[in-house]
Amino acid sequence: MLSINPWNILWTVVNLLVIYAIFRKFLFQPVMNVINAREKMINNQFKSAKDAEDEADKLKKEYHDKIKTAKTEADQILADAKERADEAYNSQMEDIRVETERLKEKAKKDIEAQHEKAMQATQAEIAKLAVVAARKILETGDSRDADSSK
Repeated sequence: MLSINPWNILWTVVNLLVIYAIFRKFLFQPVMNVINAREKMINNQFKSAKDAEDEADKLKKEYHDKIKTAKTEADQILADAKERADEAYNSQMEDIRVETERLKEKAKKDIEAQHEKAMQATQAEIAKLAVVAARKILETGDSRDADSSK
């Protein structure tokens, strides 16, 4: 038969309370401290990861802005260079046109001067030929006159 002994129950309860106190002091408290520390460490890692992600997003946005700015500046530089090149081209073409006109005018003047010189040379030659012809006519006329008067 089963007998219930109150001292036995009392000692069992006391033993359970002592084991509970020992477990609580040496097992539950350190385990809970480790669990709390791990939880804190994990939360810090999540927070660090979130901060790193936010910083990466911020840097990514800054880099995209810088790239956009650099592209805009590059486009502006190219446009300015093209504009300067066009201006230089137009300026050179205008200089060439002016120089061509000047050379044309000079060539016309040279041609006119050469023409005038040639005309003067021709007139001088014609004058010489006229003088020579007049002499010959005079000489032949004198000799004819002399022959006819005889």
